Amino acid sequence: MGTRNLTMVIQDGKTKVAQYGQWGGYPSGQGLVALNFLRGADMGKFGEQLKKCRFLSDSDEDKAYIKSVDETNNWQACYPALTRDTAAEILSVIYRSTEPEIILKDDSEFAADSLFCEWAYVVDLDKGTFEVFKGFNESPLPEGERFSQMPQGEDRGYWPVKLVATFDLSSLPDTAEFLDR
Repeated sequence: MGTRNLTMVIQDGKTKVAQYGQWGGYPSGQGLVALNFLRGADMGKFGEQLKKCRFLSDSDEDKAYIKSVDETNNWQACYPALTRDTAAEILSVIYRSTEPEIILKDDSEFAADSLFCEWAYVVDLDKGTFEVFKGFNESPLPEGERFSQMPQGEDRGYWPVKLVATFDLSSLPDTAEFLDR
């Protein structure tokens, strides 16, 4: 189902991953994908893999498209990190990558529009947390909340996605507890 979502990772005070997802954004979908990844991953290895990540530039996108069309004519197969279908699976894509550099698209601005960003999941390695945010937010965010500095959506009546749950990476919930929040 088309439930738009965002998966982000913060490391060393910087957004390292901001992956837009088109499908299954509910906690029972992409939320569980992210949670299950976090339960099984070696966070030290994941942190090292994140150091290979950088965001796409316009010239990168032009080159990637040309390579995709010339070699396989299949963008998703060549660049799973750049497709909307990858969503929270981006965490596994990064973790398993053997490439010297992982090029990602920065979709962090999507969190500002909670009419369309229905769910967001943030892994903050600095704080050691996994945060869940919900869209359709019709109220201003409290000062200091993660996305409170983003432009507010007063013109359409929607503000950035709102925090609904925070979990410690060292004691992640089981599936039932996660879905009950």
